Amino acid sequence: MLTTPLPAAQKIYTCKFEEHIPYGVSAWSQSERVRNGLGKETRFGPYDRSSAEELTNDALVDRGARVESKSAPRETAFWQAYDEKGWYIYIESKEPLIKDLLNQLIDPRSPGHKESYELFFAPGLTQVPYYQLYIAPYPNRTTFYDWGMPHANYRTLKDDTRVESLPLADGIGTFVFIPWHTLYEQAPLDGGEWRFTLIRWMPFSKSGGMTWGGKVHETGRFGLVRFEKPTPQQRQAMEEGLLQYGRYRFHAVSDQLREYWSDAYIGDPEFCEAVLLPEIERLGAGGDKIGNLKDLMEFDYKVNALRTHHLQQKRFSQK
Repeated sequence: MLTTPLPAAQKIYTCKFEEHIPYGVSAWSQSERVRNGLGKETRFGPYDRSSAEELTNDALVDRGARVESKSAPRETAFWQAYDEKGWYIYIESKEPLIKDLLNQLIDPRSPGHKESYELFFAPGLTQVPYYQLYIAPYPNRTTFYDWGMPHANYRTLKDDTRVESLPLADGIGTFVFIPWHTLYEQAPLDGGEWRFTLIRWMPFSKSGGMTWGGKVHETGRFGLVRFEKPTPQQRQAMEEGLLQYGRYRFHAVSDQLREYWSDAYIGDPEFCEAVLLPEIERLGAGGDKIGNLKDLMEFDYKVNALRTHHLQQKRFSQK
């Protein structure tokens, strides 16, 4: 697949492999990097009115009726880092009306419920479909939109991604953690660039929308996250973490499948003995190799393929 040319003014954020990354809003908001602005990204620009009005036809997300800016925009900032476990994103947004906003949240009609972020990313420059998180920070609610059907090469983020929002003295902080095992094929073992943008909607204060890169769903105008290449030791730690998760998943899934296919009433003992158990033994013996990671992670899909092949061979042998 050809890579889409990058806009000349595309924003780039460098994401570094780090040790002891804060976890959660409290840890990030009190960290030295946030207090001193280290790695802080604030290059947000206004989401233009004409583009915002076009979003009224987007039925997936209710961004609030007021998208035109009628007051001064609030500062929006984010920080990012990664380690062997996953990708950490911390967002901190200023809001001088924080007390009023929190006091009115008891009313379900309050526009404070529509104060939101839209976070988009594609793991790489050519990877489609992409991912979308719609985060309502004040009610601390997140909706995941996975722009692809689940299959062996694409899985939802909602089961393992952690999102937390907490009010601060002058705004709100939001923490997002995405573990590598949800995106293991694209984990930045050699560094690389991912398409990314963050959009903030502020209907409560009538401050419109602010975007870090491009428009909603317009991946070609997103900014980029540039993952610094990990050292050999850091890469090894990432691979070991993925393999450990893969082994745990493989053992859990293989136990369930062994029990199912060995049952004479609902399964197929012949398939279990001839195909499934040898494959379980093979992967169990070689599960410490990174080349087996795909089979470990997607063992249920692999068994489906083995089952289809087994039935085809059985049918043709009867002719």
